[in-house]
Amino acid sequence: MSTRATIACKQEDGRYAAIYLHFDGYQDHAGRVLKEHYTSIESARTLVAGGDIRSLANDGTPERFTDGNRTVVMPTRAALHEFARNCGTEYVYVFEDDAWHCHRL
Repeated sequence: MSTRATIACKQEDGRYAAIYLHFDGYQDHAGRVLKEHYTSIESARTLVAGGDIRSLANDGTPERFTDGNRTVVMPTRAALHEFARNCGTEYVYVFEDDAWHCHRL
């Protein structure tokens, strides 16, 4: 079983760019890695811009899916949470206001 997560960044226009993380989405791993290695909006946006992630290594390196799934942009936080539920994720990580915020679905 995998712990799935959604990783998102709030954009300047108020929308949310998001990707899916398949493995180890729990706070002790993904939450820690995001806080340690993606500390700015620029680094978070670069991570999200690369598309869906199979796993996120302890050093912050993303293992991407080979089929090149793309970043999805949602107009509201409610739409972001709906996207996350449709992906079967347990956690939603959002970079906004200069920090990561975790929401458990």
